[in-house]
Amino acid sequence: MTTQSLSQSYLIKAAKRLHALDTVMSIESYSDVVREAKEVVELALKGILRQIGIEPPKQHDVVNLLSTET
Repeated sequence: MTTQSLSQSYLIKAAKRLHALDTVMSIESYSDVVREAKEVVELALKGILRQIGIEPPKQHDVVNLLSTET
């Protein structure tokens, strides 16, 4: 799988989970809403990072990549 197609895959998964949030929200399962929203952010961020040529770490927490220092 190419970097571009893997990036697209992450973004598609993020979009699908974002759509699923409506369902989880409608049944008032708020802890699941938070968990799924976190997954959406992680998948989208990993997809964007791959798209610009940055290999995301093999862990769930990517916050360290968002440092404002250059």
